[in-house]
Amino acid sequence: MVNMLLSSQLFDAIKIAGLIVLAIAAVLIFLSAFAGVWKLIVYSRYKRFNKQKVAVGMTGPQVAEKMLQGLGVADVKVEKLGFWKSLFVGNSYNPRKKAIRLRANIFDQTSLTSVAVASQKVAIAQRHSEGDKKITTRYVLMRMGYFAPFSLVPLILIGVLLDLVVWSNLGWCSIIFTVVAFVYFIFAFVIALLNLKIEKKACTTSLEYMKKSNVLTDDELEDAKLLYKTYITDYWIEMLYDTLFIVWELFKLIGRVLKRGKK
Repeated sequence: MVNMLLSSQLFDAIKIAGLIVLAIAAVLIFLSAFAGVWKLIVYSRYKRFNKQKVAVGMTGPQVAEKMLQGLGVADVKVEKLGFWKSLFVGNSYNPRKKAIRLRANIFDQTSLTSVAVASQKVAIAQRHSEGDKKITTRYVLMRMGYFAPFSLVPLILIGVLLDLVVWSNLGWCSIIFTVVAFVYFIFAFVIALLNLKIEKKACTTSLEYMKKSNVLTDDELEDAKLLYKTYITDYWIEMLYDTLFIVWELFKLIGRVLKRGKK
């Protein structure tokens, strides 16, 4: 009688875990589709504002150098990225080399995108020069996790195949690789959280500087705010997706362990 009761409770727990997994999976599918649409919006605004010339007539690197000089940051340089680095690195600040890196398509432009992006990266460089260790931590974590997205799915598939070939069912190998996926998304969540905090603060600092130094007109500042909000929203979506994926993988793991316990 006790065994039957425990078995019934275990079955109910598995069923509830399964329903939660399905619900989260549905939300993840929707969020993934929305994220894809938002990426198009990010690209569209980035491109549109890169065609909009600023009244001051300065390029992003010129504004960056002016800002660095005004802030007393003398050891940071501004670099133009080549084609391949533009694809894989993108507009960024490298704390190891103390370099602001801008894509070739905005580097020589007197555009809103060029000025706003360069100014925002200078704000990050300033925080690094003041000893903010979060900048270096983010850089190291991002380098460590660079190949993780490309290896995640193959690793999970290897675990499933090992279970099917060796044990003829889904067993411990698939559980182990689910744990790998779980750990990776915790790692991705930490990076997304750091990105959000650092980028948001840098955007605020950048807007304050550009307003104070009259780099942009009032109308141009509003456009820069829109561009920054677009990127910050992208970070929020990324963090939410990683959070839900962590919960999803956790419930999948619990479900698989419970199934093995039932056997």
